[in-house]
Amino acid sequence: MKRIVVFDLDETIIDSAHRTPNREDGTLDLGKYLELKNRKSIMQDSLLPLADVFKSLDRKDNYIVICTARAMDQDDFDFLHLHGLMAHNVMCRPMDGSENSIADADLKARKISRLRNLRQFRGLPVLMFDDAKPVIAKMRSIGVACLNAIAVNRKLVEV
Repeated sequence: MKRIVVFDLDETIIDSAHRTPNREDGTLDLGKYLELKNRKSIMQDSLLPLADVFKSLDRKDNYIVICTARAMDQDDFDFLHLHGLMAHNVMCRPMDGSENSIADADLKARKISRLRNLRQFRGLPVLMFDDAKPVIAKMRSIGVACLNAIAVNRKLVEV
């Protein structure tokens, strides 16, 4: 592996705006989100341009990670499989709610830091795509090159 490439889901590779209420700072309103979480609405999500980048990356050179603040259930995994969004690793909140009080940026930083500390990944560069400004700032503060997915998706549409 030459690098770790991390993708957020919502508003990064998946357009779930129809069921993902965000606060002004771009972070998820978890209570409202949980009200809208069901198989029918998940399957109405669509792919954003970064999904093509995700799919095109060489899995031999790149360790592909999905890192989301969602608590993923089978419907979420079915959507990923249906659309060919297969990662080496999916990092998310546990379904038991035990990490619901942790801010998205802190949760993702913790999970990515643990991954980076594994012997096989030590020293590898990490590139991340995320849409939330607090997450982008946190990742950059821990040495992860994090690009704003909204800007990248906009540029990909222009090409």
